[in-house]
Amino acid sequence: MDLDRIIERRGTDSYKWDDNERLFGRRDLMPFWVADMDFETPAPILDAIRDRCRHPVLGYGIRSEAYFQAVIDWLRDRHGWNVPTEWLTFCPPGSIVGINGLITKLTESTASIVVHMPAYGPLTALVRDNGRHLIECPLAERNGRFVIDEVDLVSRLKPDTRMIILCNPHNPTGRVFTAQELGVIARVAEERDLLVVSDEVHCDLVLPGHRHIPFGTLGGGRSITVISPNKTFNTAGIPQATLVIPDPTVRQQFRAYLNTMQLNHDSTFGAVGMLAGYRYCSSWLNRVIDYVAANHRFVADWLAKNLPELKKVSAEATYLAWLDFRATGLSEVEIMHRLVHKGRVGLYPGTDFGAAGVGFFRMNVACPRAQLERGLEGIRSALMAERAIRPIG
Repeated sequence: MDLDRIIERRGTDSYKWDDNERLFGRRDLMPFWVADMDFETPAPILDAIRDRCRHPVLGYGIRSEAYFQAVIDWLRDRHGWNVPTEWLTFCPPGSIVGINGLITKLTESTASIVVHMPAYGPLTALVRDNGRHLIECPLAERNGRFVIDEVDLVSRLKPDTRMIILCNPHNPTGRVFTAQELGVIARVAEERDLLVVSDEVHCDLVLPGHRHIPFGTLGGGRSITVISPNKTFNTAGIPQATLVIPDPTVRQQFRAYLNTMQLNHDSTFGAVGMLAGYRYCSSWLNRVIDYVAANHRFVADWLAKNLPELKKVSAEATYLAWLDFRATGLSEVEIMHRLVHKGRVGLYPGTDFGAAGVGFFRMNVACPRAQLERGLEGIRSALMAERAIRPIG
């Protein structure tokens, strides 16, 4: 596997590469916005799918003992979490569909739900679009890190609050929340009888020097942990999600939702890909994490040298860089226009993650280094255009 190899993805009906004219108004830009990697999917996954395709029938499937065991082994070996088989429930359409079901089945229509901000847009949309009241709880910005503030969290809770949706590792800031921070959430949830839905789809992409703590290891049955192989192994096109649900009543309610919505059967390729990934792709993932960590350092060093007005929030996980543009003095609309039409670069604007994201942009660094450097040069060209900021030197 050559992570420096640039793979041509245009012409493959790629959301990231082939939909830019609709999304940004031009097709000739470099996309660093959506969260999939520009690295090849692991060979064992592709081989397993090819092998399955040798059989001429793609009918409904079942989940084998090996399927369950692959998830159990992965959680134990990768995260030190021993999960009983009966806790596992699967949601083939992916994590967002699963969280949607948790909201609709486990909270009443008048409930309020807490989400820490900035937040991945679909999480907050799920709350609003299901008619629940969204309680935005901003992470506190301290010494360049975004942290959970217990006092602020407690002050925002209401009598009708029923759920906290946690994103850990956090998208978009790249935080891996500490045991102390997670303990705050667990304690508040227990005291207020709140259900915690912990979206941990980026948990396998923790950078060296940091450790992910699954929320479910903190004890207490009032939690649901959502994981997925799709970010881990670059398989977003064959979505799959696993929900770890300790509480049998909650588990039964969620499974009833899956049955009602006919979501109880895996896609053939999603199941085959997940099994192969968890069984055979740990070494691939380790190499990708090291490369992504180096890319994070490269971005930070490059900006410090070439665009010191821009700051990169130090990432602890994910391949997503949270870039601080506030010192440019430009509005998000102006920055976006410059990025697209001067720099030919597509980034996610911070307001897509809520008001707490104003002044920031998210950049995907899971790509070959040469491609990443061209993107950074595009950002510099955009901001230097018409002397948006003062050149260095």
